[in-house]
Amino acid sequence: MGIKNIEIIQTLNALHELSTAELPVRLAYAIKKNHRKLIAEYADYEEQLNAMGEKYNGDKQSVEYGKELRELLDIEVDIDFYKVPESIFESGDFNITTQQLSNLDFMIELIE
Repeated sequence: MGIKNIEIIQTLNALHELSTAELPVRLAYAIKKNHRKLIAEYADYEEQLNAMGEKYNGDKQSVEYGKELRELLDIEVDIDFYKVPESIFESGDFNITTQQLSNLDFMIELIE
């Protein structure tokens, strides 16, 4: 699945929010596996971001820096996410908000 660097950052933040929730073991496992994959991709992003900081001597206000940052955030990478069936949410044994469910959308396998 293609995902942009900006989406990786947003997804990592969303998964961090879920890290304290009591979830079914299969869902918690999937979140941990996907978190690990996202962290690996984030490390590449962070390395490039640091290189840009050095290139522009920490001047994050420059037009050139802003342009390169937008380009970096827009780069799409492929990640093979671990999926869980949508039926996992039917048990009703746990509470999850609509926003949290939306944040997990990328890893839910829809059964038609």
